Amino acid sequence: MSNILVFDASSSWCSVALTCNGTIYSAAQLQPRKHAQLIMPMIDDLCQQAGIKPKQLDGIAFGKGPGSFTGLRIAISVAQGLSLATGAKLYGISSLEALAWQAMKVKNSEYVVAIMNAHMGEVFYSAYQKTEQGLVVIVADGLAKPEQVDLSALAGNKELAAVPWLGAGDGFQFKEEMPQVLSLIDTIDEEISSMAESMMDIALSAWQQDLFTAAELQQPVYLRETVAWKKLSEQPSLLKK
Repeated sequence: MSNILVFDASSSWCSVALTCNGTIYSAAQLQPRKHAQLIMPMIDDLCQQAGIKPKQLDGIAFGKGPGSFTGLRIAISVAQGLSLATGAKLYGISSLEALAWQAMKVKNSEYVVAIMNAHMGEVFYSAYQKTEQGLVVIVADGLAKPEQVDLSALAGNKELAAVPWLGAGDGFQFKEEMPQVLSLIDTIDEEISSMAESMMDIALSAWQQDLFTAAELQQPVYLRETVAWKKLSEQPSLLKK
């Protein structure tokens, strides 16, 4: 059986999962500003638990975004670095797809609108349906101001508009600014985040379909053309007491 590593740093959570000989090992920490310090020790720890060395990895999947710019840069750097060092192939998983799948598993839902806080007054959003063949994209990953989130592909389909949709992700903190979304949503859970352990399902499916590639063919997905610095008031400062 193949040894597959999965990790995600696209949100406030840093999570890692490893499958080895049919057993899944996982770890997750809610540490928004410490992904760079945490991710490699977490990977090493899981490899030790599984009794393997990183060079024995066959495939590496990672949350490719959209999400935190810093988190995505950390993820792609670690993924490509490990791939070059071990020869393992890579596969990038949409962070919104991972969020939708996590929500489906936790809430036993087949229809999910995933919305993440993109900061700077915007959100990342998408909609997915669970089928026997896997996840089907109803609304492709997008970036917009809350009031401009476009779910017309969902709203314009009578069958899809009539089913119970679950809203998942921290982007729903802006729900009061998204009446066009709320009109289609039955329930909301703002606390759900993507987790590597659940992403393993997506990774294993991709592995079976031979979708993993060489390191240089995998890139992060930002959606935003330019990345702005945080406002001064939002930046950590040694001058602040």
